[in-house]
Amino acid sequence: MISEYWLTAAGIAAAAIYAAIAVIRKVQYDRILLYVIFILYMTTLIGATMFPVIIDNSMTAASSDPSDRIKLIPFMTIAEELTETSAFNAFVQIAGNIVMTVPFGLLFALLYPIKHKYICIIAAAALPLWIELTQLILDIITGTWYRTFDVDDIILNFSGIMLGFLIYRLLPEKIRRKFKGSTE
Repeated sequence: MISEYWLTAAGIAAAAIYAAIAVIRKVQYDRILLYVIFILYMTTLIGATMFPVIIDNSMTAASSDPSDRIKLIPFMTIAEELTETSAFNAFVQIAGNIVMTVPFGLLFALLYPIKHKYICIIAAAALPLWIELTQLILDIITGTWYRTFDVDDIILNFSGIMLGFLIYRLLPEKIRRKFKGSTE
């Protein structure tokens, strides 16, 4: 099993290296802080969605049948969560998939002021699709089928990112203007 602990250390190291270089280059401190937060957020997101990587089927109770682990019918998993689990578990699963990507939408918009709404839609679709495809590829490579490729996760993550973009749009103009500077 490959754990996420090395990723946490790599994220902290990357954030520290970025911060040191940015200070030398005289980047605004608020921008440095945003990038450090973004780097740490992304490593945490990757850690939560990709790790642990199971490299031996005997280490997991997950089904080894790929048809159980690839869900392509929209809203099927959400409906199952709402009807087959407790209300609390359904809420945690559904809200968790939305909430975990809200920071991406907000931080992305703060760091890279968006002039076209199509960029928002592309970014909001690209990240969840990347997460699900990477999970699928890891399962295929390891032959473990530990994670599930689920179109509902893409829909919920997309919704979270769009909510982050909306939060950005609702910020006072003074705050948004502050971050329209350099996009290093």
